[in-house]
Amino acid sequence: MDREKQLKAFYKGTLPQEEVEEFLQWYHSKEGEAFLERSLEEHWQEAVSAKSKADTFDQEATFRKILEQQGKRPAAMKPEVNKRIDQRGMGFKIAAGLAIFLSLSLLGYEYFWGKNAGSLPTEVVAMHVKSNPAGQKSKLKLPDGTIIYLNAASTLTYPADFATNRHVKLLGEAFFEVFPDEAHPFSVESNGVRTVALGTAFNIKAFPDMKDTEVALAHGKVRVEALDNSGQLELRPGQAVIANEQSGELQKKNVNIQEVLFWKEGILHFDGMPFEEVVRTLERWYNVSIQVNGATGKGFQCSGTFDKNEYLDNVLNILGHSIGFDYEINKKQVILTFHPN
Repeated sequence: MDREKQLKAFYKGTLPQEEVEEFLQWYHSKEGEAFLERSLEEHWQEAVSAKSKADTFDQEATFRKILEQQGKRPAAMKPEVNKRIDQRGMGFKIAAGLAIFLSLSLLGYEYFWGKNAGSLPTEVVAMHVKSNPAGQKSKLKLPDGTIIYLNAASTLTYPADFATNRHVKLLGEAFFEVFPDEAHPFSVESNGVRTVALGTAFNIKAFPDMKDTEVALAHGKVRVEALDNSGQLELRPGQAVIANEQSGELQKKNVNIQEVLFWKEGILHFDGMPFEEVVRTLERWYNVSIQVNGATGKGFQCSGTFDKNEYLDNVLNILGHSIGFDYEINKKQVILTFHPN
């Protein structure tokens, strides 16, 4: 798959509907981050090489060249001349990286929402995208007053006309404190389910590497619907719906909403969580890549609650003593080694 072509198509609003969600998942993966870093570095080297015989360069012209190759027209900049490359190089790289990120964050499509399925859209609708990389959480306020806490490695997309079109899409996990507006119901689409609310607070966990989506209600009332219209359930506070992406089946259960929302406070909590999911959670939480060596045993589960903003080293030390593995941390790379009994 030609990611360079996909990237340009996304910027131009011509990426086919069936490729958009997969593209955003790739963009926020470690592979996507590495690709963009390499691309930025290549553009940078080209710019520097073209000016290698001179002591100065035109920042505005170089900045424009990079953005034009990404399909964006930059706003006018005040040029700064007679600055040596080695004095401004790092700042320029950071500025270019931010420009590429912001250009992606301000784009979106009507077909991203499943409208006009099976055909290309005839009109591009302005969308806003808020994305958190692994290791970073954020809080944002939407135009209607709704407050959203967005977890690490998560993406929220909402339309520019949100005040009258309160439909958002989530990849990852977020907690919603919805501003009441009966004339404009609030809904969230995530991994095959739609959650509809008027004025309420709820959590949705729908990471792309999970087979189930969980919607948990803190207070108020929500309705959870399968996008294929195969079923729907209403929740009361302290209840959750588990939706299987493959079968579309919806199941209701009782939950401890305080434990569900521990992540908002920076608290890691595992309650009978499969070890494979624990590994993925730690990768998102600390922005690391974890390699597991040795047999862990089928169906192995972990339980425990850690202190607020606990260091990864302490988490691994406790888990390692509990379930029997050694660990090594080398910057963003972590190796877990299980030894035979």
